[in-house]
Amino acid sequence: MAAQRIPAVRAAVQVLADEGVEIVFGCPGAAPLPLCTAMTEAGGIERLPARHPEGALHMAHGWARTSGRPGVAAAAAGPRAARLLAGLYAARQEAVPLVCLTGREAAGERPATGPLHASGPPDLIRLAGPVTKRAERIEDPARIPGAFREAFRIAREGRPGPVLIDLPADLAAAAGGREVPPPARTDRTGPEGPGTPAPWPLTEIAEIFAADGAPDTHLVGGAAGSWSITATRKGPGGGRWHHHHGPPGWEVPAAIGVRRALDLRGERDAEVVVAVDGEEFPFLAEELASAVHHEVPFVLLLHRPGHDGRGRRRDPCAPDEYLTDHVKLVEAYGCAGRDVVEPGELRSAVEWARKEAVSTRRPVLVDVRTGPAGRPPGGAVSSPLHQHHHDPENTP
Repeated sequence: MAAQRIPAVRAAVQVLADEGVEIVFGCPGAAPLPLCTAMTEAGGIERLPARHPEGALHMAHGWARTSGRPGVAAAAAGPRAARLLAGLYAARQEAVPLVCLTGREAAGERPATGPLHASGPPDLIRLAGPVTKRAERIEDPARIPGAFREAFRIAREGRPGPVLIDLPADLAAAAGGREVPPPARTDRTGPEGPGTPAPWPLTEIAEIFAADGAPDTHLVGGAAGSWSITATRKGPGGGRWHHHHGPPGWEVPAAIGVRRALDLRGERDAEVVVAVDGEEFPFLAEELASAVHHEVPFVLLLHRPGHDGRGRRRDPCAPDEYLTDHVKLVEAYGCAGRDVVEPGELRSAVEWARKEAVSTRRPVLVDVRTGPAGRPPGGAVSSPLHQHHHDPENTP
């Protein structure tokens, strides 16, 4: 029987379903709205909105690293779309399969004035070329099914990485897709590397989780400096630890992707812990609003090396200024949090946060404002956790 011609937007959703896509992160703005609407009408594919385009990509990154399948993010191809480049670069460096869908605005939808719009949106295809395995702009709606299939194949095959597809503005009205059989899929998880000692709060956390035989635990961390980690916990339970070369604040949206991947595969008892440098956390903290709305729980561990218990720098050469009150910040998004100003408080704070995350189905913060007992900040500590680095240039 001849293949049936169907509207392009329906063909796009069919391909996503055939590829085993369970969730699409993002879809803010009017341009990709037809795709999001079609997913809702078809059913079977969850949509989790992000507050920012780069947040959607980091969520998809966390999903892909946890599920072993390509993550999917969707965003409008407007002026803010240039912020997608950091997430695409991180996925390319870390060999994580992603498919990023951007929707172009119709000419009449673009603001005619304003400094950000004077020259129109950025040329995403040109900008994304060096940081993706492929970046393609689709003009003919009939190309959508084949382009989507090829995007998933390219994202998975060889050294995995991101693919960007820029969709036409009139996707909702376009017709010309064809139903085609689903392709074979292969799963892949990210590589790991040799180990070095982890920061002291993670040592404490490893001991807490190992002591009670906790279920599988996923740590999301990797900010610059001492928090650039991918670690393996020694203990009765298993552990998966996620890191990538992301921009400041990537950890929170990535953790949302990790948590949703675990929930959708039935591992609701698995725990997610996010470790992030406190000075970088506010960059994408607004994604906590999405986590609260969609009931995405995890423990958020902040550490500010070089600061005393009052939130001030110990370095006499640095400005003696008070920093953001992170507990009040997360409370503004509907989360709970506690400060740790003495080393002995960490264990009880983490135990409280674990229980609070389960009972509220929301992120819970532990803000560590102190160094380890009896050691200067940043001092070496023996640990069942190990810090892992791998050279993106030599990743298989």
